[in-house]
Amino acid sequence: MHIRVETFDEATPEAWQEVYERGLRLVDPDTRNRLSKFYHKRDSFRGLVGALLPRMLLKERGVPLDKMAFGRTQSGKPYIATQGVDPPIAYNITHDSGVVAMAWSSGEELVGPPAYRLGIDVMKIQLPRHESFSDFLDAFSEQLTPLEHRSLLPSPSEPSLPLSEALYRFYLIWTMKEAYTKALGLGAGFEFNRIEYDVHQETVRIDGALAREWKFIRFDVPHRLHGREDVYVGVAAISHREQAREAEDCRVEYRDPGHWLECQDAVEFVERALHELS
Repeated sequence: MHIRVETFDEATPEAWQEVYERGLRLVDPDTRNRLSKFYHKRDSFRGLVGALLPRMLLKERGVPLDKMAFGRTQSGKPYIATQGVDPPIAYNITHDSGVVAMAWSSGEELVGPPAYRLGIDVMKIQLPRHESFSDFLDAFSEQLTPLEHRSLLPSPSEPSLPLSEALYRFYLIWTMKEAYTKALGLGAGFEFNRIEYDVHQETVRIDGALAREWKFIRFDVPHRLHGREDVYVGVAAISHREQAREAEDCRVEYRDPGHWLECQDAVEFVERALHELS
């Protein structure tokens, strides 16, 4: 599995508005129409970057822009519909605030064509203004299991958890649930409380059973802006044909950034796409 991350400053549209307008010519009319309907321009730019990521992936496989085709499942999950791509490619897109990311994998071991069972989610670690962590958590309590809730709000008899660690754990749990349901292609059609992420044991259970046919990778994305650094937590989920036999093989894997995770500036990425796809 590989991940590509594009970052930008959503608060400075003058940095990306012009390249966004030029980049629109690289996508099909339906995609341009969809992007034009966003109220906020930053959402449109995120959408354009997300549309260009799989196109650049296909370009690396030697597919010209006019031969690229994409489809959506009945539930709306996008997939590559280009003819003759061998071995097949699975991809999934996510975005939050100033980050757009794509997870992709290729090979005959992929499960669930045509969109395949691969999903990714990335979220910025932050607490809404004027809100305590306990009040923030209340909005999600029904989608958390008792184990997850205890890991976020220990009982009074247990050591208190620093706010930074509590927020990190919450977003890790939530992105895990999002990545899994996106991999299934079900979105809101799967109750999140059926998914349990034990942050201490680094295991994932679905309806109480270890997710033996799934591989989960978690990672952090630092995003530096004007002297400050935002941190995003991400999870990618992929299903394999063979189930893990040992419980140790079911553990969530943490990976440091490396060759498997590419990070670059989103404006520079669109400029490169304009050069290579035009």
